[in-house]
Amino acid sequence: MVNLNLMPVMAVEFDTSIDANIRKNYNVSSDKEVLPALPSVVPTDTTNVINEKPQYNPTGKIYVIKGGTKIILNSQRAISDRINKGSKISFVSQNGFETKDKTIIPAGTLFKGTITDAHPPQLSGNGGLIELKIDEIYFNGIASKIETKLSSANSKKVFFSNIKGKRSYWHNFAKTTQPGRKFFGTTQTAASAMAAIPIVNIFSFIPLLGGAAFYTVNIVTAPIITIFTKGGNLSLPAGTSFIIKVSSDTEIKG
Repeated sequence: MVNLNLMPVMAVEFDTSIDANIRKNYNVSSDKEVLPALPSVVPTDTTNVINEKPQYNPTGKIYVIKGGTKIILNSQRAISDRINKGSKISFVSQNGFETKDKTIIPAGTLFKGTITDAHPPQLSGNGGLIELKIDEIYFNGIASKIETKLSSANSKKVFFSNIKGKRSYWHNFAKTTQPGRKFFGTTQTAASAMAAIPIVNIFSFIPLLGGAAFYTVNIVTAPIITIFTKGGNLSLPAGTSFIIKVSSDTEIKG
């Protein structure tokens, strides 16, 4: 039978031996021993932190941009033919340009525009459409209205500020007539093979006539079928290059 009176004594002796071992190995001489001080922290130097907000120095003057001035812009967001009409688009100028008094409007100047119309690809082979009007310039942080015409988007010419997706009517027409061409080619091969066999050769015109009839029906119906096909999508990633032309002499604040 186990003597329960011995259990506390064993527990005390065990605890005592652990305390002694800790003192021996870790040199804990007293409860008031002071731990080494933590290393000092060097204050963070904020003098080299880049301030992302541009620093403007408005002069209060009026500057005149000559009519006909061409400016290269880069879009700051992606634009597609599914964008909502009325959406605002920001651009930054890729090149600097002069005003009439030789003041330089620097590269990186902010411009803003509006999507005046947009639609995805439509039937009859019509591609997507984006109609864009760039009508604001921010010089020295001050907004001014500016009339411009969009002349190029993604290195392609633009007319009436309309950026269009690829029109694919004739491409779709060719795809629609492809089954007729393929079947007619097959019947031509069959007719040639039959023509080389005696007696059978007198029937060689039959597959040829069938292929020609099918191809004719295919060509006649293709224009109707192609009307129900759509054109190409239009998508311009952020950073796409645009060229605008200032419509006439324009006063801007700065």
